[in-house]
Amino acid sequence: MRKNRIWKAIIAMALVGTACFGALSGLSAYFTDSDEKINTVTVGNVKTDLEEPGWEDVPEDDKQDITPNETIQKDPEITNTGKNDAFVFAEVQIPVKNIVCVGEDGQKLPAAETELFSYEIQEGWTKIKEEDVGENDEEKFRKYVYAYGSETECMMLKPGETTPPLFTDITLVNAVEGQIDDATLEIPVKSYAIQAENAGDSKLPEDIYDMYMKQNQEG
Repeated sequence: MRKNRIWKAIIAMALVGTACFGALSGLSAYFTDSDEKINTVTVGNVKTDLEEPGWEDVPEDDKQDITPNETIQKDPEITNTGKNDAFVFAEVQIPVKNIVCVGEDGQKLPAAETELFSYEIQEGWTKIKEEDVGENDEEKFRKYVYAYGSETECMMLKPGETTPPLFTDITLVNAVEGQIDDATLEIPVKSYAIQAENAGDSKLPEDIYDMYMKQNQEG
């Protein structure tokens, strides 16, 4: 009888051991890991400054007392103050009036609609647009749009770069006395800029200018 109990005890212990082993073998340890990436990007910008350093140096008296056929400094130039390469354009509006002028030979010319100022476009700029604007004869202007670049391709203006002046001076028309005396004449100059990267396949100045105008038109 004693032997039977011992065997039963041994068998019972063996069974308990087997049960414990089976329970442990059902638990598995898995290698695990996790990771995360937060990619930070900075959005660029397109900013420009339109300056006229020569015009700023002209004494105020000279600006207010200009005489027919006189030339004074005026030199609009555009600086890229943003973070991205840009295509830039300049718009100039010249006042127009129906007046009598004096020709190069000193003779009076017939009255005609005449631009009151003239200037010479500098190298690096190309005229792409011309039209008359204004609601009446007293506020009539001829608007010109110029692209920085050639006729076939806009030139990129990189951050920190400045264009050459659009022109360096302006000359008042040689008008017969009494027609524009004491008149206050304005020459509005504006600059436009659009990003150069991802601006489309065309580099033609007219296409890029139209892209800018469509994006910024009201309504």
